[in-house]
Amino acid sequence: MVLGVTGAIGSGKSWVGDALARRNWRVFSADDFCRTLRQSPDAAMKDAIHREFGDRFFDGSGKLDSRRIADVVFADPEAMKKWLSLLYPALDAAMDAAIARCRAEQINGAFEVPLLFENHYETKFDAVLAVWSGSALRRERLKQKRHLTDAEIARREALQMAEDKKLELADYAVINTASVDQVELQLDELMQTLTTGRIL
Repeated sequence: MVLGVTGAIGSGKSWVGDALARRNWRVFSADDFCRTLRQSPDAAMKDAIHREFGDRFFDGSGKLDSRRIADVVFADPEAMKKWLSLLYPALDAAMDAAIARCRAEQINGAFEVPLLFENHYETKFDAVLAVWSGSALRRERLKQKRHLTDAEIARREALQMAEDKKLELADYAVINTASVDQVELQLDELMQTLTTGRIL
């Protein structure tokens, strides 16, 4: 089984990924793939970024600076579109290779992909799980844990499909608004459902 895991920013996708890892799933993150690409871009990608954005995305040592990138692309939809056009081909290749390894080794793999439906990635997976928390709770988490302002949260949310729509499109759901034990119980029930092969 190769499962896509998605949800709005702050919904708890990474926590659910960790919970799946404890249940012996191999867990991957699109954010981790992108972080690796930013930290170690090949020469062709660095050249393309220089051509598109000049030196704005690089620090004094010539390395990509994630904070500078975020400051630019989250404030400018056109810059975000250009940035993703450079990043996504490499992300697609890395994700496809990891999915292929899971299938070849016949293991359960879960892929955390925030923009899964936005980028039409659902066809890559056997099923999609949406993690839902509600906007008020998500925003409180983002302020406390990531120290984002209301404006920063709004800019990030503007790039994403509404969380209710993600929930509607997904095959399965985890509602992450209650206690840890209740969320764990939902995941145990999900594991049983996946074992029987039933799609909700």
